[in-house]
Amino acid sequence: MPPPRLPHAAQPDPSFSLLLSLPRELRDRVYQFALVSRAPFWWPGKAPELATIDHRNVNVALLRANKQVYTETVDILYSQNKFLFTHPSDLNIFRVVTPPASTNITSVLFRIREKDLRIWTAYLGSRKEDRSLRHDLPKLRSVWVFLRCGTVSLPPGLQPVPAGAAGVGAAAMTGHVQATHHTLGQLHHSIAQVLGQGGGQLNNMNHIPPPPPPPPQAPAIPFLQFAQGALGGLGGHVPHHHHHPLPPLQAGQHHAPPNLQLLAQQVHQAHVNHQLNIPPPPPPGVPPTIDPHHLYNSFLRFEREIGVESLCLNLRDVLYPGVPDPSFNYGHGKVSSTSSKSTSGSLNNKNNNSKLPTEIKIMAMFRIPRRELERLIATYPGELKVEKSTMDARTKFRKMHGVDVSLELTGYPSLVEMGMEMTGVDMD
Repeated sequence: MPPPRLPHAAQPDPSFSLLLSLPRELRDRVYQFALVSRAPFWWPGKAPELATIDHRNVNVALLRANKQVYTETVDILYSQNKFLFTHPSDLNIFRVVTPPASTNITSVLFRIREKDLRIWTAYLGSRKEDRSLRHDLPKLRSVWVFLRCGTVSLPPGLQPVPAGAAGVGAAAMTGHVQATHHTLGQLHHSIAQVLGQGGGQLNNMNHIPPPPPPPPQAPAIPFLQFAQGALGGLGGHVPHHHHHPLPPLQAGQHHAPPNLQLLAQQVHQAHVNHQLNIPPPPPPGVPPTIDPHHLYNSFLRFEREIGVESLCLNLRDVLYPGVPDPSFNYGHGKVSSTSSKSTSGSLNNKNNNSKLPTEIKIMAMFRIPRRELERLIATYPGELKVEKSTMDARTKFRKMHGVDVSLELTGYPSLVEMGMEMTGVDMD
């Protein structure tokens, strides 16, 4: 009699997956750990300086496991990672070669060179369906722009005064003031003749005193004050000072001779102020205003032609449609000093607490001599924050037409420093 047959051991089901047996919330945690990177995806390729930032590799091969895993992970791959582009055409091609899930991208970084700024500005502000940021990435929530402004010199308001320049400038201006004394003396005599030839003053010609002697020489002003006045302070437009006419004489004073000496002194002072571009003194009782962001505003006014303002306007028109520009409350073309909290609060109220607006941040990057950077850090410790790893200096973000803008200053060695370094290198 044959022995009884034992039942075979249960064979494992080949379709069973331990990963898929987990709840969806736990699977999403696994997907995020495997697919989300701290460093941005540089497309096309990867930047060499970013190769060592993120030591945890992204396991994109997980998407090839099966159809269910692909469906659950593809949205996480595109929606929770950051992507960096250096040209608008790269972004267009990226949308063509990637799956439709790439429309779920929410965070991008743009690295813009100064020569490509016009192309980027046209692309970012375009409303076309075939080539525009709004059409390519409709679900954006964060846009960072790194604008490489190149190597620049310091704005006039931030340049140091060379040693001995103050004496040279004062001597030159003293000679210029002395050259105007003769012209002012003739002007005094002409004023006396014009006032004496009035309709009711023909009989009082004999009572007009002779022209007074020229006023004493004006003291030499410091060269720094002269340079700031002649250059418009921070590199902006030079203010125009208009001479206001004197008020008409009241009734009963037609025959009273005016004080020609006082009038001549006023004309002389106004003429000197106009030549030196010295602003008029503030009215009494009004304290002088101090710019708390002198460094920030100096660079923006000095580099206005690089197109930062146009870039801000195009981005806010596309990503903030229908939201008014808060900068217009402070005058056209002026940088708003409103804080990020107040502006974001007004935007949230505008959208009725529905979808948060896209975060837009622009980093304007300048290269200046290293010694000048060290001097600016010591002069403006309240405005500049130094990055210890790179020794770059950055300002806080401030609003320009509702867009956050910051400055980054990078120091490079001068020719003198490079020569000193080369002399210390052993060529053997």
